[in-house]
Amino acid sequence: MGMCMVGIMHIRQYSHTHGNTYMITLIANTKGGVGKTSLATSILAALAKDKGVVGVDLDSVNKAASLEWSKNRSEIDGKFYFLSGDVRDQITKIAADYDEVVIDAGGFDNTEYRQAISIADVILIPLLVGSTSNIEGLRKVAETIEQMRPDNLPKVYGVVTKAPHHSSSPELDRAISEIINDPLVKPCPTVIGDRVWYTRAFDEGVGLLDLKPIKRNEIKYIELAKKEFSTLFDFIYGEQNV
Repeated sequence: MGMCMVGIMHIRQYSHTHGNTYMITLIANTKGGVGKTSLATSILAALAKDKGVVGVDLDSVNKAASLEWSKNRSEIDGKFYFLSGDVRDQITKIAADYDEVVIDAGGFDNTEYRQAISIADVILIPLLVGSTSNIEGLRKVAETIEQMRPDNLPKVYGVVTKAPHHSSSPELDRAISEIINDPLVKPCPTVIGDRVWYTRAFDEGVGLLDLKPIKRNEIKYIELAKKEFSTLFDFIYGEQNV
């Protein structure tokens, strides 16, 4: 097991929203360009290592993105499929054959997005550094969750994405504080850096943890990106958070 795979434990003992044994993870922000698809594809690929998984794409505008990743993917398990309309029933029917469902929501508020919120066990909200509009997106997601499910809240996490390579900046500090200050959203103990490796993993149809360096000088930078992602993944899915 490689260095960055250590700790990728997925122990699923949640109290499920839908009363079934599968778990539904929704990646959501009502603003686009925050890294939802990059995270969704890498999470799906990581879960596929020891679980039966399926991805659901609800982004009617950019649905080609996750479908292109799936087309480039050689593994049988862990692919995305586009759904629209009454997605709540469609997702629950599909999910019955899997352990895990990962939903990549579009960057807007619509019926499909709200139906996904209604059945998700875990909601991960990516927050882009330096963007006021997507901070509003985080707030809107949190408000929608509280309005729709006041008595049955899912686990909600926030993570800063596309963070600058240096350790701190006013924009980064503000993004982190926005997550910390929202009582519903639990901040992840890492940030996802603004790194080219997610793009390359996407183009190869793999998750970040499966990406292999082409040149020797890439190794340490890819390992750093994998460490960030592993910290995020373990925090959400590891037994310490049950």
